[in-house]
Amino acid sequence: MRGARFARPARGRRGYEADQVDAFLELAAEALAGRARLTPEQVRSVLFAVAPPGRGYDQRQVDHLLDRVEWQLATGRIAPTRLRTGADLRAVRLPRSLRGYDAREVDAFLDRASSTLDGHGGMTSFEVRSTRFAVATGLHRGYRRDAVDALLDELEQELRSRGR
Repeated sequence: MRGARFARPARGRRGYEADQVDAFLELAAEALAGRARLTPEQVRSVLFAVAPPGRGYDQRQVDHLLDRVEWQLATGRIAPTRLRTGADLRAVRLPRSLRGYDAREVDAFLDRASSTLDGHGGMTSFEVRSTRFAVATGLHRGYRRDAVDALLDELEQELRSRGR
């Protein structure tokens, strides 16, 4: 959930208060990782304050993610990811940006992760969760942080589903 990003609501529409959503999603991430307790009923009944028009997070996008979290908690299963093999991970193209994560560090990490997905490495979901990358410096463009974070969330989820 580290990489969850939501659009602003459409013009004239109201969104959920971003800080409240972020705090709840932190709790949900901890629960899905087995480090906190959260029930499907708590997810279903959570209420967020409504932000002024044009502010906050798009309600439909947040509700869609909450439906997925509720399903995962209710079934005890992790929703399938697109990262079944190392080739799937290598096929992901990360967008570049100034002040993004250092591309060499990210690439080296993802090479190791690809080997693990192919059954040749020992990377764990905890290692993915605790990984931090340096920010690119100078004129070097790194990988966009939100895109890398979202990919790491998906990789962590895939490794957890494999019991790693």
